[in-house]
Amino acid sequence: MERVEAENPSVAIEAVQDHLPALYFVFGRARTEELASELGREWDFLFQDEKEKVLQAIEETEREHPEIFQRGHRRILRKLLQQGIGYHHAGLSPILKNLVERLYENRLLWVLFCTETFAAGVNFPAATTLFYSCRKWDGKEFRTLMNREFFQMAGRAGRRGFDRVGHVYIKIDDKFPEQTGFFNEGEVESVYGRLTISPNTVLSLLKWKTDEEIEQFLTQNFSAYQERRSEREIQGLLEQLKGRHGQMEAYFCDQRGEASCPLQRRKLIREQKRLKSAKYKNRPGSRERINEIKRFLAENQAQRCLHEVCADARDEQEALNYQRAGLMNQMNAIKQQTRRYIQEYQFVKSVLEKLGYIHDREFYARGNFALELHVQEIFITELVFSGLLEELPPEDVAGILAGVDYVPGRREFVPAPPYDPTPVYELREELLNAEVPPQFLVWSNTPGFVAHAWYKGESLSYLLEHTSLQEGDVVSIIRRLIDLLRQIDDASHSNPPLRERVREIRRVIDRDEVAVVF
Repeated sequence: MERVEAENPSVAIEAVQDHLPALYFVFGRARTEELASELGREWDFLFQDEKEKVLQAIEETEREHPEIFQRGHRRILRKLLQQGIGYHHAGLSPILKNLVERLYENRLLWVLFCTETFAAGVNFPAATTLFYSCRKWDGKEFRTLMNREFFQMAGRAGRRGFDRVGHVYIKIDDKFPEQTGFFNEGEVESVYGRLTISPNTVLSLLKWKTDEEIEQFLTQNFSAYQERRSEREIQGLLEQLKGRHGQMEAYFCDQRGEASCPLQRRKLIREQKRLKSAKYKNRPGSRERINEIKRFLAENQAQRCLHEVCADARDEQEALNYQRAGLMNQMNAIKQQTRRYIQEYQFVKSVLEKLGYIHDREFYARGNFALELHVQEIFITELVFSGLLEELPPEDVAGILAGVDYVPGRREFVPAPPYDPTPVYELREELLNAEVPPQFLVWSNTPGFVAHAWYKGESLSYLLEHTSLQEGDVVSIIRRLIDLLRQIDDASHSNPPLRERVREIRRVIDRDEVAVVF
């Protein structure tokens, strides 16, 4: 692992040019594009025959999607690809991401600027990985990469059969130089499972499992297994601490805690000084205690001994006690987590019973409907049973459903949709008042404009011009909507009119760049 001091990517690439191809990790979509453009002004990595192969792949893509490189700055990407330079992030359309990935796999891209999602691609190794920064925005704050995150990306360096070693370079951040290069592969954070008790989880368990099987599922799932293993590890550490604590006892003499013990006398002297301070001297009983300590010290002489050894042993025991308290807190938290799964299950079940989805193991219409859903089950079910999906125009239904389970980004700008979302807000408020947890009612009006316009036949270019979203964002919104419509279709077998309407909405929006093949 080496450090590279360079703001301009050309300087960094020059330093590693003997170890290409390279993945250059950047934590920001716009920055990947900016850095690729900067590098493209000075570097061209391809021979003429390679350029022809890239151009052939580009033209094949353009024949199927003529406008793919005409939007925004994508014309620049077209040029960069023919220089052996590319970028890859979630904002790209799936078509462009696929093209970039194919070119990289075929060794026609020598430098690829990418976000961390690219690190999950097991088929995309490189000779070198570079880090533009070791800090990222995690949705709440800017923070330093965890060891696990860093090595997931750094691990792309080294191609089997091509490279004897992989090279990793980190650009020094002038603002945070102390936070660069501290990563330790021996301290990679563990990945822990977390069982999510959703309405669908509860409904599925009640539908298909016995009480004994449900209890086994809640107490012996992978997450619970990890917790039991952690509990055993902590128990082992506690035994080690207990043994070490016992060893320290050998350093204390029989006079420990007696009047002749130098450590005890020091403790009393400190107490005496504290009681004489301005804060304590006028408190009731302070003078009496001071005199008592004075008599005690005068009447008893300190013995001569190696009390420094006792002091070190005492300090060691105090440190061990502190560690033990921390481990005990972890142990209690683990035990509570297993109980929490059962408590969450009972809570969600009580919510479903209160809303009229089930009674014990008896399923009502709402319960059978929600059983077929896998996202925001309660909110979708209530939308259906409120009649809104059958009463409103289909383009409005598309807009409303697009907002299910959607959390807007920090800098998203999307116009308000051309319909009144008040009924949806009112329904959500009613459910909140009925004590349905907010995490089961995640909905946003933000993507409504996108889905409504797409249903009305507007193009992807139109949506990109009127919002701050990128192609990948728009495609993601519509594809998630298509999947949700499929779920509602599956759940509507007892309501043929709704099923037909949902299928028609899906047929209209499942087109062009966002088309999904099931």
